[in-house]
Amino acid sequence: MDLKKRIKDLGFTTSMLAEKLGVSQPAISQAINGNPSLSRLQDIAAAMNVTLSELLAEDATTTDDSHTTVRCPYCGKSLELVKGEE
Repeated sequence: MDLKKRIKDLGFTTSMLAEKLGVSQPAISQAINGNPSLSRLQDIAAAMNVTLSELLAEDATTTDDSHTTVRCPYCGKSLELVKGEE
């Protein structure tokens, strides 16, 4: 998964994210070019006002309105996300 490309596709830059998260631009670049923690991914998604699944959607396949399959950025396994009841 190319997280940097996905962030750009969503209309953000690393500088914009750094400012929103209150960290340096090199810190964001290091996180997205390396192996970001789940916590960091959640922070990035929140700063972009998208869900974690939307952030990781480049490798996502929607199976129907309530299920989405994404590829884990750590191990490469497919994970099925199920939409909870509202």
